[in-house]
Amino acid sequence: MTHAAVAFPTMTQRAAVLYARISVSTEESVSVQRQIASARKYASARGWRVVGEFIDDGVSATRNKPEHRPGWRSLLGSPVPFDAVVVWKVDRLARRVIDFLHADETLQARGAAIVCVEQSIDMTTAEGRAFAQMLAVFGEMEAAAISSRITAARAHLISQGRIPGGLQPYGWCSVPNPQGPGYVRGQDPERIEWVRGMVDRVLRGDTVYSIQKWLNTAGAPAPRTRQPGRPWGYSSVDVLMRNPVLAGMFPINSRNAYGPDGPEVRRGEDGQPIVAADGIITVKQYRAVLYAITHKAHHSAGNKDSRRATSPLLALLVTCRTCERLMYRCRNVGKPSLTCAHCGLMVTMAPLADYLERRLVNERGSQRMYRRTLDVPEDPRASRKARRH
Repeated sequence: MTHAAVAFPTMTQRAAVLYARISVSTEESVSVQRQIASARKYASARGWRVVGEFIDDGVSATRNKPEHRPGWRSLLGSPVPFDAVVVWKVDRLARRVIDFLHADETLQARGAAIVCVEQSIDMTTAEGRAFAQMLAVFGEMEAAAISSRITAARAHLISQGRIPGGLQPYGWCSVPNPQGPGYVRGQDPERIEWVRGMVDRVLRGDTVYSIQKWLNTAGAPAPRTRQPGRPWGYSSVDVLMRNPVLAGMFPINSRNAYGPDGPEVRRGEDGQPIVAADGIITVKQYRAVLYAITHKAHHSAGNKDSRRATSPLLALLVTCRTCERLMYRCRNVGKPSLTCAHCGLMVTMAPLADYLERRLVNERGSQRMYRRTLDVPEDPRASRKARRH
C-alpha cells in the first residue's frame, strides 16, 4: 500500500478535529477528557482552528475497527472540512496495523492527515508517516500481549476454582472465596431449584417450548439481567440448558452454546474438564441433556408465534452452516426468518432473499424467461376478439 504525503494549504489557517478513545477507565489510563484537553492545547500551540471533537468512550480498539465506532464514523461524516485529525497516541486510533493504515487512507481521500500529540508524529511528512506505521506495529504487539496475559490469568483463576468475573448464568452467582482472595461461583438459592426443574423436564422428554410455558405460568423469577415481569423467551431456556455450568464446568465462550456439543470448556493438564462442586448434574447427565435438547428441537416444538404463516421462500433449501441441516421458516422479532431446528441458528430472510435476487439477475438477467403463446379459438368471432387483445 503506497501513501502520498498530504499537503496542507499555506495561505489559510488550518482546521483540525480532535479524536479521543478509551476502552476501560482505570487509574493507569488517560481519560478522554485529558486526551481532548491535550489535543486542544496542541492545536492551539500550532495555530490551528478546532472545528470538531469526537469521542469513543468505552470502545475497544482491538475488537472494533475505526469505521465501526460511532465517534470515528461521525468524524468521517462531518460536513465541516478539516486538514488534520489530532489524537493523543497512535493506539487511541487503532491497535492493529491494517486498521491504522485503512484509517489513514480514508483520511487521505479527504485531504487530511493524522497528528499525534504524545508521540510527536506529523503524518504530513514521509518521515512522520513511516514512524507512525512503526508505532502501529508495536501497538498491535502490545494488544496481543495483553490478550495473552488476560487469557492466562483467567485460566489460572479457573484452575483454582475461582471465577474471573462477569455475570453468572441463571441459578448461579458470585460469592466470596472462603479459602482466600477473590470470588468463586456458587448456587443462587432463589433460582437454582427452577434450574433443577428445567433439567428434570428436559430429561423426561419435554420440549423447550413447554418448559418456557411452565416458567411463565408458574411465575419463575426472571434472570437478574432482565427486567422484572418480562416473560421467559425460548432462547433463554435453550441456551441455559446447553450451558456446561449445569455440570459444574467452566465454558470458555458461551457464544457457541447453540452447537450440538455445547461450548468448549476449561480443561486441566490431563485434558479432562475442570469440574467445580456447584453443578447440579453429572457430566454424563449433561450430555444426556444436550442430546435431548438437540433431538427435541424440531420446528414443530416452537411456539405458535414463531410458526406464524410466513413465505415458504428458501425454506428447506438453505443449509445451516453449523450443523449442515436444512433450515425451516419462522419469525424472529416479527421478521420472516429461517431457523435450524437442531442447533437454533437463525438468519433473517430479507437480506438473504435480496442477495439471491441480485445474483439471479446478474447471472440470468440477459436470458429470456418467458414466451408469449396464443391459442386461437375455433369460433371466428372469438378468434378476432383474442387477436385484438
